[in-house]
Parts: sequence; C-alpha cells; structure tokens
Amino acid sequence: MSSKDEKVFAGRLDDLPVIPAPDHGGTEKRVVFCPGRFWNGYVMRYFSTKAGEKTPFHTHGWPHYVVVLEGSARALIMGKTWDLSAGSWAYVPADTEHFFENAGVTTLKFLCTVPEHGDPYREDGN
Repeated sequence: MSSKDEKVFAGRLDDLPVIPAPDHGGTEKRVVFCPGRFWNGYVMRYFSTKAGEKTPFHTHGWPHYVVVLEGSARALIMGKTWDLSAGSWAYVPADTEHFFENAGVTTLKFLCTVPEHGDPYREDGN
C-alpha cells in the first residue's frame, strides 16, 4: 500500500488515470511516462480503442512510435494501409497524414510515444 505522496515506480497500464483526449475519436488515453514521470523529452501514451472506433485522419509536426499490445488495427501511414496486431509496431513520420482504426471485435490497446512537444501532458504540472 502506498501513501498519496509516495512516488510510484510500477503499476498496471489500465490503472493509470484516463486523460481527456477529445481529438482522438473516442479513444481512451493514459500517460505512462512523461516529463516529471521518468522520461524528459518524450511522452509515452497508452490508448484503448473500442471495436468500430478510430482516430481521425490527421497530421502534425512530430513523429509517433507505436507498439500494439492487444487486438488488431488498420493504420494508414504514408498513403499505405497496414494491418497490425498484438506484437506489431508502426512508425509515423512527422507531417504524415495517418489514422489508427480498431479492425477487430475486441478492444485495441497500443502504446504511442511522441516527443514532449507533441503532447502537453506533464506529471509535474509545469
């Protein structure tokens, strides 16, 4: 049992608090590592997407590093569609239109890491 002020060094992804992400098409977002939580310079997010949901087709000025943990996905990256499943990875270059869609019947779960300027979340609140 840990007190509220004690720093946590391990835990379960699904126990992390959900961070509002209205621009992610109904996908739940949680932050694993970020500035103020063990990783300055980058933000590792954990996303859960229900069957039939997808992120909007979009682009921005930073890359994504994606690892699929559970489920199956269809991703559009660099004009090509990629079928991904648990154990798959994907790289989205900066300024590339892309989306990720749950292509299965179970929840799609994946990690997505971006440079800290690609996600404003900071554990320390700065």
